[in-house]
Amino acid sequence: MIKSMSMSTYKYDLARHDGDFKKIEKFLENNKLEGIELLGVNKWDDNVIPKRLINGVHLSYYPIWIDFWKGNMDSLKEQFKDEDTIKMYYGGLNKDILVEKYKKEIEIADEIGAKYVVFHVSHVELKSSYNYKFKYNDKDVLDATAELVNEILKELNTNIEILFENLWWPGLTLLDDELTYNFIESIKYNKKGILLDTGHLLNTNKDIENMDQSISYIKEVLNNLKKSREFIKGMHLNYSESGSYVKEKIKKASNDNVEFTIDEMFKEIHNHIIKIDQHKPFNCKDIKDVIDKLNLKYLTYEFITRSLDELDNYIKIQNKVLE
Repeated sequence: MIKSMSMSTYKYDLARHDGDFKKIEKFLENNKLEGIELLGVNKWDDNVIPKRLINGVHLSYYPIWIDFWKGNMDSLKEQFKDEDTIKMYYGGLNKDILVEKYKKEIEIADEIGAKYVVFHVSHVELKSSYNYKFKYNDKDVLDATAELVNEILKELNTNIEILFENLWWPGLTLLDDELTYNFIESIKYNKKGILLDTGHLLNTNKDIENMDQSISYIKEVLNNLKKSREFIKGMHLNYSESGSYVKEKIKKASNDNVEFTIDEMFKEIHNHIIKIDQHKPFNCKDIKDVIDKLNLKYLTYEFITRSLDELDNYIKIQNKVLE
């Protein structure tokens, strides 16, 4: 099993190591990590993050994308208000932009020599992320994703492994074994699998109040994946406990007097999401039992931290419970 940490090409991540690959290498070595799962591959620079450090690549993610893919401009204008905002969000108005963007990212991942790429399987509109009233169900999102991914992979000269990541929004939630299995089988590509994000899975249960409950819930979900469990090849290891926050937001958003505006939601959406998806380390040894019972090829520490010291501390907490 290859153990990595997530890292992006964004300025705040690079600045932590002074843009010096030797410091990145030393940080990995000190924390017994074998490399990086890279986010933001379009801005990758081999002089800053050398190829040899990159095990996997996290592809871009559009939370709102199905209406764009289906060419439903009326719905897009209702959400984004005007064509200029739509163009800014997607890079244009033609759905083929999505196909070409993902193809390009996979080609770069191949150039780097990454072993796998990660694809988020989900769709959620801004308003829905607050009130949890969703336009599309899991099957709708899975079917659309299979259509998009099969188009991306068509005639793409690659042998890289593609892993599909679960989220708590409609899509690949891992809560329905049959849906999950059928989705993976519908991808017309041999090197495919699931990347289990433990925090995202915990976010599907708003009643979790502590780490013991979270371990029990993860085990329960995995036990129910009779057919599709064999496809789990990677893991984003992180902890999230945000049910009370989500319940409060749903209650507030369900109030008829609450006005949703695109500008207001865009301003606060980042803080809203990280309050749901907290990306903290597990500090109980029971998570090791979960990992040991899965036949994982890749394990990635994926944390949200405010400093390099905090990241270092989170990794040390995680390493200790996995000893």
